[in-house]
Amino acid sequence: MGKRKLPDPKSLGGDINEQHEKKVLDMIRKNQGMGATTSELKSDKTIPPTLITRLVNSLKKKNLIREVPNMNNKGYKHFIAMEFQTSKELTGGDWYTDGSLDLSKIEDLKAKCVMILERHRHRVVTLDVICGYFDKQENLSVDQTKEILKNLILDNEIMEVVSNGLNEFAATRIGELCYKLAGKNSGNGEAIAGTSFASMPCGACPSIGLCSPDGVISPGTCVYFQKWLDF
Repeated sequence: MGKRKLPDPKSLGGDINEQHEKKVLDMIRKNQGMGATTSELKSDKTIPPTLITRLVNSLKKKNLIREVPNMNNKGYKHFIAMEFQTSKELTGGDWYTDGSLDLSKIEDLKAKCVMILERHRHRVVTLDVICGYFDKQENLSVDQTKEILKNLILDNEIMEVVSNGLNEFAATRIGELCYKLAGKNSGNGEAIAGTSFASMPCGACPSIGLCSPDGVISPGTCVYFQKWLDF
């Protein structure tokens, strides 16, 4: 009767590592676009904390996960499964490119919006018309277009008005949301409460999720907030 062959310790270790690797991947996939941080992965008591870095590196080499910095807290990195789009909470939103606020893009879109209103200086332009232009020409969503408009309102370059159906509003429905240039050429209109500097700008700010007292964006460094205080 021959001796019973003992299992190879290395193969056993491989099986255990595969199990740990699968569990780490499952934990990362569970939170979809938010993924998981190293500390969150180490909180699982069934996996030795010393293995986490090796397991994560193995998953990255297999192109199953990617590493993404957290724009709200640059000291943290999240691991995201490749099949999920990174959450806007991590990237900073639509206006960030490679982790930096794309100011040139924002200013370009604001200029184009003002140009549309200048072409129609003697009448108002509806929200639908502006959204239609940016959807076709710039591939922007309605929410993104609204953010551009809100920035222009904060800059006091345009104003948001509600149609009364008369004069410059004759081609629009009563109560329809419209925009026009601010200043002496703005004409008559029923301005919407909360769209001037008399209302706190924070509610219209597209970067409000990144704002904190000690953050890159903060009330102390915000030009719009300072203008509101000085108003």
